[in-house]
Amino acid sequence: MKWSAFLRRAEVIPPAAVFQVSYANGLGIIRDLARHDIPVVALDAAAGAIGLHSRHATGLVCPDPRVDEEGFIAYLEQLGPRLPRRAVVFPTHDEYIWPLSRHAERLSPWFIVPFSGWETMRRLHDKREQIEAAWRCGVDTPRTAFIDSPADVDRAGREVPYPALLKPVDSLAFKRRFGKPVVDISDPGHLARVYPQVDDVGTLMLQERVPGNDDELYTVGSYVDAGSRPLAVFTGHKLRQYPRGAGSCCLGVSKWDTHLADAGLRLLRELGYHGVTQVEFKRDARDGKYRLMEVNARHWMWHSLAAACGVNLSLAAYRDALGRPFLAPRQVDDVRWVVLNKDLPLALREVVKRERDPIALLRSYRGVRRDGVHSLTDPVPGLIDGSRVARRAFERVVLRRPSARADI
Repeated sequence: MKWSAFLRRAEVIPPAAVFQVSYANGLGIIRDLARHDIPVVALDAAAGAIGLHSRHATGLVCPDPRVDEEGFIAYLEQLGPRLPRRAVVFPTHDEYIWPLSRHAERLSPWFIVPFSGWETMRRLHDKREQIEAAWRCGVDTPRTAFIDSPADVDRAGREVPYPALLKPVDSLAFKRRFGKPVVDISDPGHLARVYPQVDDVGTLMLQERVPGNDDELYTVGSYVDAGSRPLAVFTGHKLRQYPRGAGSCCLGVSKWDTHLADAGLRLLRELGYHGVTQVEFKRDARDGKYRLMEVNARHWMWHSLAAACGVNLSLAAYRDALGRPFLAPRQVDDVRWVVLNKDLPLALREVVKRERDPIALLRSYRGVRRDGVHSLTDPVPGLIDGSRVARRAFERVVLRRPSARADI
């Protein structure tokens, strides 16, 4: 969409600003809002972000808040006066959420922030606060022990069964340093050997690994207003993710579960949260209980499945931000979402290795109504991503170059 066309529409309809549009997360917000004729400006620090090429948005390259937070905010202060009306913001990743939350008042003349202020967001980012809030409100969690100093290592090693996971409370700092969000721990001796390598990144938590495959993962997606009242609620089942064990969703299906929804919303009320969120659980095969994995205070990779089955979380947030709230309808079940560019090559590789049944793979695509990247009405982002996938496959197979990509 050209800037001039965007401005004409934004004079009539309040616009939305979507931040970090490199993949399915941001692209899904753009498309979910565009279906309701809402003008969208898409912003990303990377000029190659596929969402910048969506026909449903006007794309702008902005400063990277990870590198220059003040420059990013100053850029928005320059952009804001050019908008005919205040824009509702939709950041998709922590590096954009945090500065927008921290500087919400400074940006308020031009932008509406439809999620909690910085104090709440800061607490919610703290995984210790998530776990302790779950304990207070009766939401099941894996057995967990916190490690604040070397003196806590022996105690934690005795309290948590193995195999276990060592996780940071501040996940971003941990990931930046070690390149992965968790470390597998096999036994107390292993913990004692690993801890000296991570003892300077703040509080850590040792958590039991809940048994079960990736298809035991379930999500409660919702938009809750400033009073933590749910205006839109979705529950879904993750069927495949890559890498296995700790990857991003490639195939998911809508599946309503009242007990699961109640647990997720109870936790959000305890946290005092406002905004779109994903609360992820894993079903424990030992007792059938859903145990909390994490809370993401934002849209997540496969949120557009919710809109595909009738629960448009982005629209709920947008409408509430403008003072025109509505209650989303009950979801339609058995609707499937996929990122075919990513899922199919990886699944076929497993078929070749005889790790996956080809007939079951074909059956798994029944009911797919939404692709996270491809769209017949918005084809360019999918074509760009498809060409990149093909180029990487050529380099890996023909040129024998290792793949270094990690999708967000």
